[in-house]
Amino acid sequence: MLNDSYIMGRLILPIIMIIILGIMIYFHRRQSLKYLYIGNIVVYLVAILSYFILDVWGVSVYHTVVAIVWVIAIFVAYPFTIVSVSAFLIEQAQRHLWAKIVIIIAVIASIVATILVILWIVVVGVAITTTFS
Repeated sequence: MLNDSYIMGRLILPIIMIIILGIMIYFHRRQSLKYLYIGNIVVYLVAILSYFILDVWGVSVYHTVVAIVWVIAIFVAYPFTIVSVSAFLIEQAQRHLWAKIVIIIAVIASIVATILVILWIVVVGVAITTTFS
């Protein structure tokens, strides 16, 4: 299991996100946002447990079912984390300057990332066009 080349995204990153979500629950323990964070932790735990089951069982009859559960859990957990962290920062920005600064940095980073993706698509498109002409 520890020799898996994808262990960072399958095990370590979900554990780190569970810890971060636990800290967010501590700050919002008296608000309804804690249920959003708890739901996200449950999805990460399902992904981690199904990853361990896939690693231990190997190929069996239930392999495809557990693999589908793992894929669904991972593809639900990561966007769910973006929503959770965004909700946490927006709620904190109402009271704290540091959260406003983090939101501004995130907006600038997403604008730069969007521009880089568009440029990459244009460069790849030009490369493909020149290759086949």
